[in-house]
Formats: sequence, structure tokens, C-alpha cells
Amino acid sequence: MYRNYLTLTAQKGNPVPQIVNWYGKLDVRNVNRKDYRKIPVPLMLEMRTGVDVVYPDIMTFPLLLVSEEAMEVILLYDKEMPFFFVALFDTLKEESASYYCPVLPEEAAGGTEALYWIRRREGDEIRICEELAESLMERGAVGMELNAVLSYLN
Repeated sequence: MYRNYLTLTAQKGNPVPQIVNWYGKLDVRNVNRKDYRKIPVPLMLEMRTGVDVVYPDIMTFPLLLVSEEAMEVILLYDKEMPFFFVALFDTLKEESASYYCPVLPEEAAGGTEALYWIRRREGDEIRICEELAESLMERGAVGMELNAVLSYLN
């Protein structure tokens, strides 16, 4: 049996918020199921926005951030997924945005995970099951790029 997964990355080309000065405020090593409660809530991070900024439903740097709407869709596929709140702010433009960080499991547990991540030497990889990806796209989610990955399961 096999299940189709897609690699999830941020879409390129749109003028999206850039999270800046996050070193010292966020230890990305704590964004895991064991340690995420060490992260201050709400986590407040500074962003820089340009002209005609687009606030996407999915951002992947320095951590996976999703809009409230995307979070609600993820919860339809994984009711147990923990999230923490992240407030982004641009003091120069006096703008703010609210996002949620899903605390992803590492690797898929028998192919049952809707969304998970894999540690790789060349960089972490986020995988999303095809059904969740389709559901997000049907609801008009903005900011995600998907590439096919075929995972064989026992």
C-alpha cells in the first residue's frame, strides 16, 4: 500500500512578510512535540513588509506558520495537532498579523499523519498528505508550493 505525500514549501514570487531579528527570541530546536511548551506564548516576532505585501496562508521560514483558516483545515485532518500562537508585527508600518505554528511530528507514524517533517542534512522537509493539500487548495489557500513525493507504507 502507498500513500501520496507532497513536499510543502513557501511559494516564491509574492511579496510576503519577512520575519527578522528572530534569533534569541525563538529557538527553532524547541518546535517539536517534546519541547514546544518552552516557547513563550504569544510568540511575538518582528516582520518587514514591502509595498503590496501578501499575507499568505502558509509561510515556512524560520518555522511553519499558517493562517487561522489553514489551521482550521489542518485540524479537520488531525484533531490532535498542537499549535501555538505567533504575532507578527511591523513597527515601521504599524501593521500586525496573526499566525499559528503547527507542532509537527517527526516522520510519519505508519502513514497516518496528515502533516509531518523530516530532518535532512540539507535542510528540514515538510510533508503534507495529498488530501489535506487538496482541501487547502479548494479553500483558496495562498502561499504554498507542492511537489509530489511517493511514500510506500507496510
